[in-house]
Amino acid sequence: MGDIYTTKELLDIGFEKIGNNVNISKHCKFYSVSGSIGDGTRIDDFSILKGNFEIGRKVHICSHSSLSAVGGTIKIGDLCGIGVNNIFYTASDDMLKSALCGPLVDPDHLAHKKGDIIIGKGVALGGRNTIFPGTRIGDFSAFGISAVLSGDYDEYSLYMNINGKLKKISTRDRRIILDMAEKELG
Repeated sequence: MGDIYTTKELLDIGFEKIGNNVNISKHCKFYSVSGSIGDGTRIDDFSILKGNFEIGRKVHICSHSSLSAVGGTIKIGDLCGIGVNNIFYTASDDMLKSALCGPLVDPDHLAHKKGDIIIGKGVALGGRNTIFPGTRIGDFSAFGISAVLSGDYDEYSLYMNINGKLKKISTRDRRIILDMAEKELG
């Protein structure tokens, strides 16, 4: 990774707390950010962050990801891997309501869904996943590519898209994963 932001630059952008050994590409864009980023976290080129964040330790956010925390907070636990081109929305137009959409429309004519996104510890999100407002993912779960996440997901579980539907296909060994996580974080 090329040029990275200094801790001072990240604090000047709006974050309140930055951990040690944080590597965030200067090719990332930030809009009205606040919150914290933990030790050893890395955010790759062309990612966009908006709003309030609580990002844990040793989190990797791959390139071209968009994390929009304008309708709530995005909390990402320690040891998470966010794949290429993931999109997080804490606010979105509610298409089930009879309303217009978009930022140029009078707010009285809009209907929105809003809510925090909570990503547990050690979660792995494959590429091109979309995470909607109010989503909560349990610790050490994993998701394949092109998943659409909305709602609550079990811990230590593996989810994959099968015939266009997100399905829980397996569970992960809690003992093995916790042992590895303890060694990583000390």
